[in-house]
Amino acid sequence: MVTIKSDTDSEPVQVEIFPSRFLSPETTQKLLNELYKSGGIVRMMIQGPNLPRTVTYGPGKGLPIEEHRNLLVEVGGEVLELRVKVGRIRLELEGEEFLPGIEAACERALPFSFQIKRGKFFRDISTISDYAKYGKDADKRILGLVDPRAKKESALAILSEKDSDEKEER
Repeated sequence: MVTIKSDTDSEPVQVEIFPSRFLSPETTQKLLNELYKSGGIVRMMIQGPNLPRTVTYGPGKGLPIEEHRNLLVEVGGEVLELRVKVGRIRLELEGEEFLPGIEAACERALPFSFQIKRGKFFRDISTISDYAKYGKDADKRILGLVDPRAKKESALAILSEKDSDEKEER
């Protein structure tokens, strides 16, 4: 999950990018960097099925899965570990004027078909999980991005388009 700082007063637009197949780590990195370069992103969340760290059943139960180790992607200078097989990406944009840039970024990065849907995908008010993890004064940009079933704090990176010195990882 990636959150990008923004200081605008226009009405935000939320979109979901739904590729026709799961993305490899290389394609994920290429797409996320293209989206980041297009600008106007307030928050971004990637979703998909979890990548297990160990074999969950069968004769090898409990053994580590080597192919899922070190799935690192670099987005805007920040290195993030992929914990899911990316199946969809949700974005909140600063305004309507950034939609063509998002579509162009997807066309450049994805070698297969995709859909872009508009809708309401992010929460505006604090959930109980948000309150439990961040308190009553939680940053509005991270609302609804908390996994209530996570045993440890989930990967959340805050990137800044204006000043790269303000990068922070939680």
